[in-house]
Amino acid sequence: MKELLELINTLEGELDDAVNTLPEYNSNTDSRGYIDAGRNTVYELKNKLEKLNEVDIPGFEGTMDELNNLINV
Repeated sequence: MKELLELINTLEGELDDAVNTLPEYNSNTDSRGYIDAGRNTVYELKNKLEKLNEVDIPGFEGTMDELNNLINV
């Protein structure tokens, strides 16, 4: 879990760098929007993994929906 969170933090930083170095031309509006959408997805994934990391579920064998319900508490 720790390794996944580290990778997500790295990805978050890389996307932040991408949006910060993208020149602010009108022709880059779409690119900035796609990068921002990717950043939002990373934030959601990071949040869910952090919540999952806090839940003690030894031997959990439920469905993804059940796991999602645990995470969305």
